[in-house]
Amino acid sequence: MFKYFILAITLFSSILFAQLPTLKVADKSLKISNMKVDIEIVGSIATTTFDITYYNPYKRDLTGEFSMPMNEGQEISRYALMVGDKLREGVVVQKVKARQAFEAVVAQKIDPGIINITKGNYFKTKIYPIPAKGHKRVVIALTETLQDDHYILPIQNQKPIDKFSLDIKILKGNSTEQNILSEFNTINITQDNQAYMMHFNKENFSLKKPIKFALPKLDKTDHQLFTETIGGKTYFYLNVKTPDLQKMRKKLPKKITIYWDNSFSASSRDRAKELELLESYLKAIDGVKKVSLVAFNYRMLPAKQFSVGSDVSKLINYIKSLKNDGGTTLARLKFDAKSDEILLFSDAINTIGGESVSISKKPIYTISSSAGSNYAFLKKLASQSNGEFINLDRLSTKKALEVLLSDEEKFLSCKYNKSTIAEVYPNTPMRVGKFLQITGVLKSSQGKLTLNYGSKKGITAKQTYTIEKKSSSPIARIWASKKIEVLSWNEAKNSKTIEVLSKKYSILTKNTAFIVLDRVEDYVTHCITPPKELRKAYDTLIAEQKKLSKEKLQTVHQRNLERITQLKEWYKNPPKIEEYNAPEPIEEENGIGGDIAPMVIAEPSVESSQRRVRSTSKAKKETHKKAAASIKILAWLPDAPYMKKLRKISTKEFDKHYYTFKKENRNRPAFYIEVSDYLFKKGLHKKAVRVLTNTIELDLENPELLKVVAKRLMDEKEYTMAIMVYKEIRALRPKEPQSHRDLAIAYVNKKQYQKALDIYTFILSKEWDRFDDIKDTIFNEYNALIAKHRKQLNLKKVKKDYIFSMPLDVRITVSWSSNQNDIDLWVVDPNGEKCYYSHKNTKAGGKISQDFTRGYGPEEYSIKKAPRGLYTVYLHYFSESRQSITGPVTIHATLTTHYGTKQEKSKKIMIQLEKDKDTMQIGILEFR
Repeated sequence: MFKYFILAITLFSSILFAQLPTLKVADKSLKISNMKVDIEIVGSIATTTFDITYYNPYKRDLTGEFSMPMNEGQEISRYALMVGDKLREGVVVQKVKARQAFEAVVAQKIDPGIINITKGNYFKTKIYPIPAKGHKRVVIALTETLQDDHYILPIQNQKPIDKFSLDIKILKGNSTEQNILSEFNTINITQDNQAYMMHFNKENFSLKKPIKFALPKLDKTDHQLFTETIGGKTYFYLNVKTPDLQKMRKKLPKKITIYWDNSFSASSRDRAKELELLESYLKAIDGVKKVSLVAFNYRMLPAKQFSVGSDVSKLINYIKSLKNDGGTTLARLKFDAKSDEILLFSDAINTIGGESVSISKKPIYTISSSAGSNYAFLKKLASQSNGEFINLDRLSTKKALEVLLSDEEKFLSCKYNKSTIAEVYPNTPMRVGKFLQITGVLKSSQGKLTLNYGSKKGITAKQTYTIEKKSSSPIARIWASKKIEVLSWNEAKNSKTIEVLSKKYSILTKNTAFIVLDRVEDYVTHCITPPKELRKAYDTLIAEQKKLSKEKLQTVHQRNLERITQLKEWYKNPPKIEEYNAPEPIEEENGIGGDIAPMVIAEPSVESSQRRVRSTSKAKKETHKKAAASIKILAWLPDAPYMKKLRKISTKEFDKHYYTFKKENRNRPAFYIEVSDYLFKKGLHKKAVRVLTNTIELDLENPELLKVVAKRLMDEKEYTMAIMVYKEIRALRPKEPQSHRDLAIAYVNKKQYQKALDIYTFILSKEWDRFDDIKDTIFNEYNALIAKHRKQLNLKKVKKDYIFSMPLDVRITVSWSSNQNDIDLWVVDPNGEKCYYSHKNTKAGGKISQDFTRGYGPEEYSIKKAPRGLYTVYLHYFSESRQSITGPVTIHATLTTHYGTKQEKSKKIMIQLEKDKDTMQIGILEFR
């Protein structure tokens, strides 16, 4: 069993971040034995590269996992790891492909490193191994647009570093500044014709305050120009000191609607600062008498009306009473068209469905106060509605209030001759600070570029510059980054262009990731172009693989025919079992894990599962078509202390106690799953969905958590929301057939049968490596769908050889949430014969599917003609090889009678298992 330790590595954001990257085991940081920091500044763009060597003092290998909320304008621009005795650079690939590669090799104990950005603006990385009693070298670079005229390197409160070095390089451009001042008294910055430079070295280094230095001033000239020519293209970067722009008091609104995000992820916002701004604004515009407040998370709550004027206390107190809970569905936002303006307080981290929102014709002021917010979405919403984006994480309340109260002149556009300059970014209206960064492509030896400033009334100020080739500076990447920022406003339309730029210029985006792999074979397996030193070996191996791939595709249909032929043969002539060596009696656990009570009968009791009902020979004489059947599901009763308490309290008192327990169990998925399950059973549906969807926000883009939530939503007939979640899972796990199957099942329940059929057809058209045996289950579902809804289906793409109706008296399926667990389905029939992975066929005609020893299932029991009696269903938790935030593995079982016919009936059960080697009874089917 492969187990490993997870390290918590936390980076906090300030100008870059409040502290350096730190590796932690529990509350102890791994020692930094060597650190090199390289800072390069071009205009107002700073790239800081941390080259850090950590020491692992423990006697076992460790795995590192850390995340950081990225602030506005920050991005990861480099990632490298020491592999063997060489530093290997990360390459940028599609995020989905990077994850697939990482997870595929993690089982081989030769794990790679990976960095990606999740929803909102968080980046995550995993590193393995950090060898026992050994060192691990990691290189991470961050690039950002500085908001001020100084730079801070936040080295402070650190344990002594054995060896520390710092290099600073500030490209001059056309700056004539003679001295660059530093607040760190041991740093002296020198200069040559091209740059200001500094080098600093020290052993056993520690510091109690950040290193801070000023950037070159632009007093004698109001701009810096940098160019770089690559592949015949000349890119330019213009850093401009903006002119003095006027502020005018705006026309005050008479009606305001506030949209307040009270989802779980929004709890990281600075609510006190947001409320301070809101209160100040409402008092400043005392002409507004009525304000509407709409709170939202996975759904919009009805608007509440407040009379304000000079007294805003009731509104503020109401917002303070709102609890952050539930997932976020931005697509459900409907903005009030009758308001004069809209204030949206949100981090815009969308966790359910897409981000498509109808843009209001009224100005929307989008306000966020936490790093990691979805800045692109908030800026787009504000810009397209002629509002403003306010980043309270960077602006003071006073400055933000000025933005809300004024119509400030802003940058409007760029004017240029397209024969000399090809493209310019940005080129749409935007509010600017002290400096404005413009990038573009120069087509000729030089060109004129005019920057226009003003307001709705017209242009009030201009700046004109001659763009011409200068000495080469590393700015092509800056151009690509600024272009991606603009393209991200319409990501769906521009996704291909963004991906190309991301890969070419090593810019991490929402849909790409940096990955480092150990062996060239791993790059080949996942079709990832490696760093230069492995390119020759990669090209040779990839050519060989292409030949094999063509041969492989030709065999898919043939193997499918073999599968359906075997299924037909079993269905027509089940194998005769002459002897059955009964296994040891099943010993059930009294409890599952530490927090779960024994299973109890949820419905009227049935007779003991050990009872034998009639002899098989007598059962055969009964007419089978008229056999009545019933399904009894055993209730799962979690026995955690909070559940015992919540079961005893009244509905009115629930929220009070729930939020108390939530503080103690904030990061436990099991808490939300157990509580929501209880609420569903109590009939408190909306509250249950709210609690359940917290699970998704615990760890953004975690397929296991998404799968748990989606399946539970399916159980409660929340098909639309479940489909949205399943679509995200499919996007994250496109090479796992379970992701497609789950979505197909959701479409069947939504009565969108053609969509389901198309997905099943897709699954059958591909080869799925270790998951290819899922096709036995798919063929059953495929044919049941066709048999029941043939008239509503277009079968043109369905191969006739695949169609064979196979109705079943009993069908039981089990699937689970984790890729690193082995769950076994056992069924004991009326003869006392146990059908399971080592006894796949029974005398009565029962059959169990292939055993999935690692990853999701499904496992399926089926019988064409069920002898009368009891069919007792067990789960056996064979093993696991994971350790993660997700906690206990979640298992879903579906027990069905008369499968594939109009008389089909099913019951479902969801349970969580915490300890491997457990066996538990989950249900009974009775044919009588």
